[in-house]
Amino acid sequence: MTLINGISRKVVHKLTHKVASNLSLHGYKQFCTALAHPQAVQREKLSALLKVIVPSVSGKKYNLSTSLFYEEFIRKVPITEYEDWAEQIEKARSGSSQELSVETNERFQPTSGSTSKIKWIPYTQSFLNELDAAISPWMVDMYKGNPGMLKGTHYWSLSWVPTELRRTISGAVNDDLKLLPWWKRVFTGLTSSVPEGVSLAETSEDSQFATLCYLLADKSLTFLSVWSPTFALTLFDNIIKHKLELVSVLATGKWGNRATALPGLKCPKSQHVAEMLLQWKGSISGELLQQIWPKLALVSAWDTSSSMTWANKLKNLLPQGEFQGKGLWATEGVVSIPFQGQYPLAICSHFYEFIDLDTEEVFPAWQLKQDQIVRPVLTTGSGLLRYAMKDKLRVSGFLQDCPCFEFLGRLDGIDLVGEKMSPEIALEVMHSAEQNPRLTAITMFAMPVNSENEKPFYLLLCEPNSHISELEMQQIAANAEAELQACFHYQLARDLGQLDTLKVCCSQNARELYYSRCEARGMVVGNIKIEPLVLWDIDMPDIFLEAVAA
Repeated sequence: MTLINGISRKVVHKLTHKVASNLSLHGYKQFCTALAHPQAVQREKLSALLKVIVPSVSGKKYNLSTSLFYEEFIRKVPITEYEDWAEQIEKARSGSSQELSVETNERFQPTSGSTSKIKWIPYTQSFLNELDAAISPWMVDMYKGNPGMLKGTHYWSLSWVPTELRRTISGAVNDDLKLLPWWKRVFTGLTSSVPEGVSLAETSEDSQFATLCYLLADKSLTFLSVWSPTFALTLFDNIIKHKLELVSVLATGKWGNRATALPGLKCPKSQHVAEMLLQWKGSISGELLQQIWPKLALVSAWDTSSSMTWANKLKNLLPQGEFQGKGLWATEGVVSIPFQGQYPLAICSHFYEFIDLDTEEVFPAWQLKQDQIVRPVLTTGSGLLRYAMKDKLRVSGFLQDCPCFEFLGRLDGIDLVGEKMSPEIALEVMHSAEQNPRLTAITMFAMPVNSENEKPFYLLLCEPNSHISELEMQQIAANAEAELQACFHYQLARDLGQLDTLKVCCSQNARELYYSRCEARGMVVGNIKIEPLVLWDIDMPDIFLEAVAA
């Protein structure tokens, strides 16, 4: 009977994946055709967007009409950022209709801001359709390139929300599958390794634990998709951290002490994995994970810029699967997707422009040239017009006539694990610390680590003005950490165990420490401007090690 059930599951998985792939074929073919006609496709996209934006408050504000050509549109609408839309978005959140678009806002998705600690991005049906226009070709391309994915279950990462916020917003923001049309969600849900109800657990820690239980019990896993590779690495670290509890849950099929935090979720069971973990004496290794997920065919995660080191660690732990980097996806929209081994513009999704970072000139997508360094500007179905992203891209080539990109990093901040820290937030932390007159805050360093047993963290570097006690230092650190936890993605990274707590280093040589890092990178001391947020990318000095150990 078990063998028959196993065969039946394999058949169901394969058929379901086939149906899901077929449902995405129209979007895939549309995207393939669009690659050769970026100008025509993009002009048509702008016309379609104007139809839902023109009757809105924004449309009237900028005196827009549905007959505008691109050249006229850019004369009427300036380049914008979140602060230009914040007031209207707050009105929309309070119930005002047709602020940015004539469509109903399905939800407001939270993300980190720079001057505002949380940005709320409206999601309309048009915007969700635009995301699906990127997801469909990506999914079909994955199935074509990795047929092993057809043979089992998939894990699509939740759009994780910090514990505090998850009590106040809709569960729809927690689940990446909610970005899909309902008919795709049905089929994709049938092959999901982890039920979407996991995202509704009381805390992020409970969600992580339950996710880990489902994954460990699923020997049919063939696809693992996360955003930050550090999320997956932290998840795997918890196998050892919570080993005995995991063994108990998997052996009995009961949640134990977590039952009240995971209401309505059927507990997974795997006596085989429970015994395997009980006998395993070492740390997490590729050998262990290969035994748990022998069919894993593909792993997807960020692998560029500051994520590269962590992506390589993830690859080493999951050697049985191929690895695919992500394109550039943000809460505000999608810019590029993995496709045929490159990262082309999601040409069928939004309307795109690009600011050349060398000349400040703005180009539509069809005028980009090889090796340009650019910043993307999006006009989307959410109603955001000419919205400048804070990402730095290089035009890496072309797929037919469609530009492809390499992600180089954030323009305004640091992103060790997805926390999206900005100079503005660092300044707020420094000003808060300086409420104690005994010190001057110099800068906030982002401290990446190379050891698998450590987590990256932020270090507030200060200079004492007079004697400062250890108790005062602890209070400054606690206040600074609380200030950072008010930021959506930082709190999320802390909840998920991706970042360690903020440290404070107070030294008479604080400025010399700052300059030492700059000099090591070839800067001349006389030309050094102390910035509020800096990546520490040389060896850690002893005084920092002492602050970490304190």
